[in-house]
Amino acid sequence: MPQEDHDLVFQKTCALLKVFNVNNIELTKDTDIATELEIDSVAILDLIMELEDSYDISFPMNLMSELRTVGDLVKSVQKLVSEK
Repeated sequence: MPQEDHDLVFQKTCALLKVFNVNNIELTKDTDIATELEIDSVAILDLIMELEDSYDISFPMNLMSELRTVGDLVKSVQKLVSEK
């Protein structure tokens, strides 16, 4: 996936995360979703569902356990989009 697509996925992911970012920290690719954003598993599932709807993809359950950072999430979205 070209870099501009990566940036667009990152921007869209950050936009979706804004609702969950109650401490208003700066989001980077290294931002830890659970610890820095303090997002619980239910909120993460909500976020995943929004990404699935936005990109018409489906996250396998085993992949969800590997999502630690915003960058991990962006890479996963890109991978799933490219496999469509």
